[in-house]
Amino acid sequence: MQSAIATLPWVETDSIKADGTKLQVRFAVKDVKQFDEKALIEALKSKGSRYSDGAHKLSGPSGS
Repeated sequence: MQSAIATLPWVETDSIKADGTKLQVRFAVKDVKQFDEKALIEALKSKGSRYSDGAHKLSGPSGS
């Protein structure tokens, strides 16, 4: 999951923190305007992440 998210150019890769017990990932974005939820889910699917089904954001970046 982390490697899939790290492929997105607008993600601050050093900020990715996964919590396997909650099935949640937190990360910072370089520019709030570039955040793309659909691209995030597609990245998970392209890496074969079993977590892509039902994936959704709990909250978006500040200002989105």
